[in-house]
Amino acid sequence: MAPSRAAGADAGRRRSERPSVGPQVIDRRHLIAGAAGTAAFLLARPAIAGAVAPVEEDLRVSPTRTTKLSAWRPARSRGTVVFSHGHGSWPTRYEALAARLNAAGWSVIAPVHVDSMRHPDRAKFTMQASFGERIADLNAAIAGVSAEQPVVLVGHSFGTLGALCLGGALGYIAPFRAPRVKAVLGFSTPGKVPGLIQPTAYTTLAVPVMVVTGTEDRVPGFVADPADHLFVSETAPGPAYTIVAKDGGHELVADGAALTRYVPAIEHFLSAYGLGDAKALAALDKWAAPAGDRFVVKAA
Repeated sequence: MAPSRAAGADAGRRRSERPSVGPQVIDRRHLIAGAAGTAAFLLARPAIAGAVAPVEEDLRVSPTRTTKLSAWRPARSRGTVVFSHGHGSWPTRYEALAARLNAAGWSVIAPVHVDSMRHPDRAKFTMQASFGERIADLNAAIAGVSAEQPVVLVGHSFGTLGALCLGGALGYIAPFRAPRVKAVLGFSTPGKVPGLIQPTAYTTLAVPVMVVTGTEDRVPGFVADPADHLFVSETAPGPAYTIVAKDGGHELVADGAALTRYVPAIEHFLSAYGLGDAKALAALDKWAAPAGDRFVVKAA
């Protein structure tokens, strides 16, 4: 399975995907240098049964701040996915994934974070501040979901980190845990960021997790070893699942052919832990990765 053609064009921008907390600093030059490659990564809306067009809504985050929210809501919703995009990105770049989640019966809502190149006030926020604002965005999005809807979090890269925090990770920084979150699905991770991702970063994770990564999942300047993305499932209490796609890169989430390969496992995971579906859990336990890929399971 080859990485998406956009992966190379987008590599420069992805150098900026280093979260900044405390002493950590994100190099803005990497963001500027990579911006030119962004257009090449834009995804056409796929023709998938059950997929719907996104609707843009306003999301009140605090008394002083609002942001935009992209929402994909099927006619009948089994639950709600709150999605967090990668650093500098924006929700509609992930429409291929949203379409597949819709087809499986999930509503998808995704706030535009302040570090997004589509956020009008991006220049007003430091890299340090953007992390906290991402957490606020996700909490605000969750608060708007009706009580009858189960909630799971899904993220890409920096977005995966925020999703994991609301699942209980990085407890040594703050009590991020959002009680309504039932499970976390992450496409890639920020890696082992020095000073931020400590050895105990994911030991406090309180929900089941699935990480989708690849053997070529690197972020030049930040993630040199693709095996760093396995750190979540290696250290989380479990249940923890990891799909490792052969030749998959950091933009694996945008590879339509790859999504088709592992979407059954994703659907089983979300149904099993998001909806409490015992049959889906049994199917997940029996799922085998396609030839060349790996599926690693860590029981609770």
